[in-house]
Amino acid sequence: MSSITSVGLSGLNDASLRASNAASNIANAFSTSALPASGGTYTGFQPQDVVSLSAAGGVASTLQPRMPAYLATAGATSPDANANGLVAAPNVDPGKEMVALSSAQFAYGADAALIRTADRMQKSLLDVVG
Repeated sequence: MSSITSVGLSGLNDASLRASNAASNIANAFSTSALPASGGTYTGFQPQDVVSLSAAGGVASTLQPRMPAYLATAGATSPDANANGLVAAPNVDPGKEMVALSSAQFAYGADAALIRTADRMQKSLLDVVG
């Protein structure tokens, strides 16, 4: 595999992880759970962020838990509400997640185009040499 192709492939993997993570965050954005007691553990949905770092031959991506994981929000009608009518909602901004999803879609297309171009260049080179 050429270095150009490996860069494109790592970019595809990064874009795929970013799209998948944004979709997961969006799907769980409006879930709620009980607020943890002081010093207690949050048991609701844990949103994550993708951390992408430049690496040899492309990019390396990992998921990292978002901090804070939740925000206290009004939810008086929820069975999870505390005495003050508050629940824990995931720290997710659906608008920002949609932008991340759209960005990942464009990056995926660009990386796919890079791989197609590298493949055509390699075929052309083989035609000239062979």
